[in-house]
Formats: sequence, structure tokens, C-alpha cells
Amino acid sequence: MPFRIIDNKKVEMTEDEWRLYEEICHSYDNPPTQRGKDLFIDLFEVDNDGIIIYLKPPNFRPCSFEVMFFLMGLMSHQHLRVMYKKVDEKLKEIDELKEKINKGLSND
Repeated sequence: MPFRIIDNKKVEMTEDEWRLYEEICHSYDNPPTQRGKDLFIDLFEVDNDGIIIYLKPPNFRPCSFEVMFFLMGLMSHQHLRVMYKKVDEKLKEIDELKEKINKGLSND
């Protein structure tokens, strides 16, 4: 999964999520006073894998519900992808163990 930069943080995102992020930013652009990207400043923290681990409440900057809902959805999707990957890995391990057991039983 590619990484993108949001608020000087590397964030793991799909192409569709990135496209939506750019659309949101462009919809709030009002040059020269406001950049849509600025609405994402200091709203989240990420781990070393680019997964959002914490959403911060907006304190000093204006923030729209659209931006917060986008970040909440992105965080949820990221964590679901991590969980699905772990489940797939465990299922693969189980299939390998079943094969070994079946081979051992058929050799008897």
C-alpha cells in the first residue's frame, strides 16, 4: 500500500482514499488565505507503518465535520486492513498445518 504525506506525516492510503483527500482539500481552498490541506494540521498521530493511531480534537484551528469524518473513516479502514491481513496470515498457517497433518495421516 502506498504512503502519502498529510501534515508532514506518512500515512498509508489507497488511491481512492488519496483521491478523496485531495477532493476535500480542493473544496476548502480559498487562495491566498486558506489551503484545504491546513484543515488536517495537528488532528492525528500515526505509527511507523503510517497507520493512524490517535485522532486529536481540533483545538486552535477551524475544522469541518467532513475532515473529521474522513479521518475517522480512514483510521477505521486502516485498522480493518491490518486485521484482515493478520487473519489471512493465520488462515494460511492453519491450511499449512492441515496439509502436514493430512500428509502424516495418509502415510500411516
